[in-house]
Amino acid sequence: MSTTLAVNAILVALAMAASFGYFFYKVITLARFVLLGKPENRFDRIGTRLWRMIRNAIFQLANFKRPKGDILYAGIMHFMIFWGFMILLAGEIEILAGGLVPGFTFKFLGYPLYNIFIFSQDFMATAVLMAIVMSLARRFVEHPAKLNYHFGSYLILGLITGLMLTLFAMNVSNGVNPEEPVHGAVNWMLFAGSYIRLFHVTRPIPHVAYEAIWWSHVLMLLFFLDFIPNSKHLHLLGAIPNNFFVNLSGKSMQLQSIHFEAEGVETFGVSKFEEFTWKQLLDGPACTECGRCTADCPAWNTGKSLSPREIILNIKENMKANGPKLVRLKHDEKLPDDQRVALLADEAEGEKRLAARKEDPMAHGTSTSLSPQELWACTTCGACQQICPVYNEHIRAIVDMRRYLVMTESKMPQELSATFRNNDTNGNPWGLGSDARLDWAEGLGVKTIQELPDAEILYWVGCAGAYDDRNKKIATAFVKILQAAGVRFAVLGQEETCCGDWVRRAGNEYAFQALAKQNVETFKKYNIKRIVTVCPHGYYTIKHDYPEFGGNYEVFHHSQFINQLIHEGRIKLTKPLAKTVTYHDSCYLGRHNNIYNEPRNALASVPQVQLKEMNRSFDNSFCCGAGGARMWLEEKEGDRINRVRTAEALACSPDVIATACPFCMTMIDDGVKDKGAEDNVKVLDIAEVVQRAM
Repeated sequence: MSTTLAVNAILVALAMAASFGYFFYKVITLARFVLLGKPENRFDRIGTRLWRMIRNAIFQLANFKRPKGDILYAGIMHFMIFWGFMILLAGEIEILAGGLVPGFTFKFLGYPLYNIFIFSQDFMATAVLMAIVMSLARRFVEHPAKLNYHFGSYLILGLITGLMLTLFAMNVSNGVNPEEPVHGAVNWMLFAGSYIRLFHVTRPIPHVAYEAIWWSHVLMLLFFLDFIPNSKHLHLLGAIPNNFFVNLSGKSMQLQSIHFEAEGVETFGVSKFEEFTWKQLLDGPACTECGRCTADCPAWNTGKSLSPREIILNIKENMKANGPKLVRLKHDEKLPDDQRVALLADEAEGEKRLAARKEDPMAHGTSTSLSPQELWACTTCGACQQICPVYNEHIRAIVDMRRYLVMTESKMPQELSATFRNNDTNGNPWGLGSDARLDWAEGLGVKTIQELPDAEILYWVGCAGAYDDRNKKIATAFVKILQAAGVRFAVLGQEETCCGDWVRRAGNEYAFQALAKQNVETFKKYNIKRIVTVCPHGYYTIKHDYPEFGGNYEVFHHSQFINQLIHEGRIKLTKPLAKTVTYHDSCYLGRHNNIYNEPRNALASVPQVQLKEMNRSFDNSFCCGAGGARMWLEEKEGDRINRVRTAEALACSPDVIATACPFCMTMIDDGVKDKGAEDNVKVLDIAEVVQRAM
């Protein structure tokens, strides 16, 4: 080996050692930060997890959720870059190994294997360059608001472009270099070969220039490696494991219960990053910053300070700010509050962010603290989680921080505090007495479970059905359907109380657990096995939250039950309803429980009904604005969510807007009145539509 080659090999070894050393140091440091989080079991069902990771992360199928428009475009672009680098990795190994061991190549594979290797490198380098052009066109021409436009993104694009161009230049030079004999190399290099033939390239690049290009390529590659842990491209390391540790519980909001009786617990909820679980902390490094969650968020779309992406990224930044101090401490020591960057900021910070975003809607830059305004703006609709390609769990983080504000700091919107008192005193958010729970059923012959202990099913009326005048009509319509079908049903009457859905999403876990335990005991008292409810929020809570308190039931939403009764022929729909009907998907019925077809099938069973879908429907539906305790809070920022959704419904020119949720009914009905369209458009629950056709 010549002295020049030996020196070159030493320099390559030193550069690689420094680069790989720094890379692994950063990765291990970040892993230590993540492991500061609380324990959580995400190691069950290993086979399912491996398959989901391969399907969604390796095969990139998660990038094609709702594959149309910008999502399809971005998915194709990302697929090309990801698989380009996966295949080009072999070529990069050959280049680095050739620097350490002069003359090393993969030619020992023989032919045609090495020619196939050459083809793959040339083809994928070109595909990656095409993807970069697509990315630049998207950023500079389309300029979608959901993207982050910080310097790091352009630096990465520049590095990838430089890597591909230098690789292309080396391929062209090697393709005409007589000292690099490869059987038919030019013919196997589809794009570099075409360039050689088109421009009649006959001589390789001069040695000095080739060395400069080679070193430029290697240094860019090593710099790219070290830039990954310090940039948004950290998701290259976090996204694949995050897809493995995905929530498989069946609960879209897998909230962890708080054990209030546990010793040594001084605060409840999350106010410090290490109070999240390690899986919640992993969401930050996994985030691709694609902005899909924010683009789909009803709060962000109506001018609120909440951006789901920034929730995840701010937690990550807070972890990186406080993590170094914490890992230096012993496990039994805590970082004093005056030495840490706060996870939760004050309200003034939120106002500053909103003002900044109004000035530049695309400036989403992260900080290290979150404001209460952001947390309280969330409707828990699930749109962010449903569209996220790395399956981050935004809602759980938001509710955990709400828990701290409510139960530890007693800081919450004033109107929510009053609603909590109503619920504590009378078992419903309206604050009306339990003696009025059955007033809606007067004259209907409804039996209580005490009167009909062998009932086929328990009808859980819910607070809205019992106390809200508009929703009482829905309860009445549903009862008439049940009676017409000959269903032996009963209600709890005065023994029914709030299911606790909004209480839990608002962060009052203590009050929720008390309600859940009370209701489970009531169900046990009457040996309840099957429950039907009109409210999707009650449906979710009884079905998914109550099992951890010993309550396991067969739960139906009334749209499912009605559709089943129609299918079984237990009710006959003979009266035509020659109306155009558009159906609004409830977030808690659709995204949170995957119930989309049953409500539509029930409506389609009504003679002469013409169903017309809104522009955003099914899993792309837009929230009504009432979930996550927002039913009881005024919208003080931006436009009202229900106004936006109502406008989308009215754009279909319907005669009827159909709903399947008491909260949605209230919000859409108010929206129609606000638009002055109540004389031409009726807002009806599915039960009301079906009952009119009987």
